[in-house]
Parts: sequence; C-alpha cells; structure tokens
Amino acid sequence: MSANWIVENSGIKIFELLGSNDENRITAMLSLYTKFFPDHAHYASRMRRRAKLPSASREGHLVHYWLIEYQNKPVGLTTFRYISHRKCGLGIAFALDPSVRAIKTDKMPLSAFVIAQILTQLKADSKKMGNSEMLGLVTEVEHATLMERYKKLGMIELPIDYYEPIFPPENAKNQEIKFVPVFLSIMPSPNAHYERFSVKNLTNFALAFLVDHYNLNENHIKVQEVLRKIKDNSSHMTV
Repeated sequence: MSANWIVENSGIKIFELLGSNDENRITAMLSLYTKFFPDHAHYASRMRRRAKLPSASREGHLVHYWLIEYQNKPVGLTTFRYISHRKCGLGIAFALDPSVRAIKTDKMPLSAFVIAQILTQLKADSKKMGNSEMLGLVTEVEHATLMERYKKLGMIELPIDYYEPIFPPENAKNQEIKFVPVFLSIMPSPNAHYERFSVKNLTNFALAFLVDHYNLNENHIKVQEVLRKIKDNSSHMTV
C-alpha cells in the first residue's frame, strides 16, 4: 500500500506515513532518521511500530510522521503531534538533507515552508479536536547554533531551564534515563493570543513534552525541577 501525498509544491511532496502501511517510505524515513539523529537511532524500532498505528491512537493526541520528497527522492522527515489539553503541538524530529536546504518553495526556504505546513496541520488538528486556539509548535533544540538558525525563521527561545530525557535501547541492561540540558522553543501560531512567557503556558509546554510525550510521572524529580525553576523565575514573567 502506498502513502498519499498531502502537500505538493515545486517538486516537493510531503507524505503522511502513519497508518499507511507504506513500508518503502517508512523505511526511507527511518533511514533518514538514523542518519540525521545517530544518538537517537535506537528509537527507530519504536518508531516503526508506531508508524503502523493511526494518528489518533491515543486519546487527546494526533500524531504525524511525514516524509519529504524532492523529485521523488526522500530528502527529509518530520514527526510531530498535537496535544489537545495543552493547545499546542510538539515538534519531535525535523531534518532536511543539506542538498535541498537552499530550495525555495513558495518564495521561502524549504525549512520555513515545511514548518508553515506543520502549523497549518496543527491548526486543523486543533479545530478537529474542538479547540478554538492553537498556541504554536513547541520544540526541543539541542544546540545553540541550531537555536540561532531557528530564531531567524521566527522561533522564540523559551525562558525555561529544561532537560530532554534520553531513554536507553529497549534491550539494554541499564535502563537508566539520562537527562540532557537543551533549549525549549516555540514557533507561535500566527493567530495565537497568549502571553508567551506566562507561568501557565511555560508549565504546559514543559509538561507537554515531559509528561504527555515522554510519559514521565509529573512527580519525577527532573520534572519537578523544571517546574520549580519556572516558578522561581515567575517574577520576570506574566501570570
């Protein structure tokens, strides 16, 4: 069975893979994932299992696995989800082959074009789940240079001392979770109306990743550390 493309523009096609049973494109996406994210390559087996499920297999979540092709060649991927009760999307993975990063699509860099498509999808997800507001796409960013690049596209670095949990391979004897300090950012929805640095929103953005996506208990020591630091910095934010 072949996945259907959901976006086509200037030789670029974006395919939704979840529930498609398109083994060739799923394999192509996972090959790109392990190439661009070698430190997370052990997640690929979990992702392959998840790719067999529909987008709405978890209550309150809509998940997307997109493969990006240029002239019928796989050149990028993005995985993201909308979480209804947080009213935001989470950008889980996004990568483009260097050979296509300079391509202009709709008079914008390909990366900006894909992000715009993600925001459009999240807005549709929000409407589908009965929400009148979609705050934006929240993303973990590992490196300062990448954060600066994303800022040029319109992302905002959030004032959160945040840690990404790195889970071990499923068959590893040591199942300890490592926590790595990374940036947390948001690409705001163009029509979102919210105080971007409010304690409530920052708390929701952090919990969306740590609890809703990574399935950590809210009482986990690292989750509580992140929440405590948000509250400690609350004198510099709106509430």
